Order: sequence, then structure tokens, then C-alpha cells
Amino acid sequence: MPSRNIDFHTETGRLSLDWIATLGDRHGTPLERMRNPADLERWLTAVAGQVVARKPTGQNLVAARRLRAALVGLVDRLHSSQSPVVQDIEILNEFAALPPPVVQLGVTGKTLEKNDGLDASAVFGMIARDGIDLLTGGDFAKVRLCAGEDCSVYFVDHSRPGKRRWCSMGRCGNKAKKRAFTERSLRNRQSVY
Repeated sequence: MPSRNIDFHTETGRLSLDWIATLGDRHGTPLERMRNPADLERWLTAVAGQVVARKPTGQNLVAARRLRAALVGLVDRLHSSQSPVVQDIEILNEFAALPPPVVQLGVTGKTLEKNDGLDASAVFGMIARDGIDLLTGGDFAKVRLCAGEDCSVYFVDHSRPGKRRWCSMGRCGNKAKKRAFTERSLRNRQSVY
């Protein structure tokens, strides 16, 4: 069995969709990329671009997963033209009400200063507000579900023709093309015999 890719997705086009993608293969055997507070801290830095002053705790991880579950519920249901669950809306609104991170301009005038008060909950608020913007804005009409066999990543299709099929060419697109090539090669060999 091939190893499962636990790297974070950063190619979805939206912070909230990158956050949803921390739970992979939701329709098969789920792959939890947010296994512990250290994974949460790594995501906050690597994907959200926020260095938190206070290390995330187990309680932050529980909150993070709660936000993710609400976002998944809303995007799944709205993407399939179903009515949203009120509790998911309430949870998303609860997180969106968290105060945003305070940014401070550094002495060079071109960089940000470290925010000593930044914690995970401020970033959760950013994710929730991005989710609300996604759901209520024009980008939601461009949201696609990856066509990869074992992928459940949503992404915003900003391609000119609007026909992007995979969350990432490097992840799912190349796998699909390799699989199709192998199948064609096998069929061609079989037809020779």
C-alpha cells in the first residue's frame, strides 16, 4: 500500500479550503493531518503564515477540529445544493466573531513585527471569516471537488476555461495521468497477444 501524503495543502486558493484539507480522503479512509498541537502550530505557520506566540494546546486542537467540521459541513452541503445545517452556521459565526490578529509594522516600514499576543484562536477567526467570504462571494461558484480517486480536497478553479480537475497537478493530476498511461500500456500489450 502506498504511503499517504500528510503534507498540508496550500493550492486550494482559499485559506478556509486549505483548512478543510487538513482532513484528507474524507469519503474513504480519513487521513488526519492535524494529529496533535504541534501539527496545528506547523499549519498555522506554514499555511496561514502566522507565527503564534503561545504554543497551541490540546484545547486549541479540539476547537480547530470543531471549526473544520463546521466548514466541511457547510461546503459539502452547499456544494451539493443542499440546505446548510444551522449548527454549522452558528459555529462558523462563533469563530468569525473572534478578534482578528493585530498586525504591527516593523521598523523598516516593509515588514511585520512579531505579535506577542497572537494565539491560535485569532487565526481560527481568520479562517472562519475567509470561509464566510468564500460561501457568500463569487468564488463559491468556482469551487470544485478534486477528481482524484482518493482525494476529497475542494479548490477554487481560477483557470481561464474553468475546467481544472485536480486539487494539484503535483499531487492528484500526475497520479491520474500516470495511472491512465499504465492502463493504456497494459491494454496495448494485451491486444498484441
